[in-house]
Amino acid sequence: MTEALARWCESAVAEVLAGSWRRDAIPLKINPTVLADIVPLLFGSGAGPSAWYRIRHSPIASSPLGFQFQQAYRKHTLEAARHEQDIKAIFTLLRSNDIEPVLIKGWSIARLYPEKGMRPYDDTDLVVRREQYSSAEIIVREQKLTEFDVDLHRGLEEYGFDNEDDFFVNSQLVKLGDVDVRVPALEDSLRISCVHFLRHGAFRPLWLCDVALAVESRPADFDWDRCLGSNKRVADWIACTIGLAHQLLGARVDDTPVAHRAENLPRWLLPNVLKQWEKPFARDHGVARHRAPMSSYLCNPAGLVGDLLRRWPNGIEATVYVRGPFNELPRFPFQIGECIGRTARFVARVPKSLRAGDHKLPNE
Repeated sequence: MTEALARWCESAVAEVLAGSWRRDAIPLKINPTVLADIVPLLFGSGAGPSAWYRIRHSPIASSPLGFQFQQAYRKHTLEAARHEQDIKAIFTLLRSNDIEPVLIKGWSIARLYPEKGMRPYDDTDLVVRREQYSSAEIIVREQKLTEFDVDLHRGLEEYGFDNEDDFFVNSQLVKLGDVDVRVPALEDSLRISCVHFLRHGAFRPLWLCDVALAVESRPADFDWDRCLGSNKRVADWIACTIGLAHQLLGARVDDTPVAHRAENLPRWLLPNVLKQWEKPFARDHGVARHRAPMSSYLCNPAGLVGDLLRRWPNGIEATVYVRGPFNELPRFPFQIGECIGRTARFVARVPKSLRAGDHKLPNE
């Protein structure tokens, strides 16, 4: 794919998803040929159902192309029902063991969309208190109730939270059938969505829809001071992410305290996001993109250089990893910093593995 064609496709993805989270989403007017060209990007990133929500009242809806999007929507509607059964089962199980989790991302955001099948998610992300993590981990590992994976989180420093008690106290219970599910306060949920999007290099456009949805669905008493937090750098990350949702997807931010920042993003940021949307697939942004774990190269260095290049972080994830600012400076120093940091963590674990005689050396 040429660079010009790639940029055109990325812009088309943004056009399709603009406003898709709104109950009164405007029917999409797009050339069917253009839509067909970006089908792999929309389906591969989980945005197919959101696209259907915009085209279902357009002439495209009755075409074979429209049928593909309708099927994606139906599939994820059925999966959402299965996920909800999992959520109820795991909450009931953990509570029977005196563990009260908070569900972040996934269903906690999907429930805000106009319809159940619009927001696909792969697993159930639960935060538990640090002192309960070991017990919860055993319970989750040994249980046979859930169909999908349960991902446990211990602490939320990665999202800029310093006070665990405050996070849990301010969480809220919402009904899922006959079970009360604990989710973060909307202020905390928006923060998590923003930082999660950046930490993963902004590669999935659907996550930016989550940010736009949270901003536009906030209540009148939404506490911006709580959402942005006391750390000015993290607050600016959040403001920039909201700015991306505004500039790329048309999120309404005029009545927010980040409106000025949303209009004045670093020049490198928006092009970097669009670059990631060339391949908005998890396999291209996770462990699966690596040929082998780093530990394998200790004994056999062949292919190391190529794999290091595949692991090279983009400027967004590197900046967040080293907790850097979103300013106009080049991102290269932050990318170097991330590589050094990850390498140091890997090397620090090697001696322990060797002393233990473990041939399965640490993987980074």
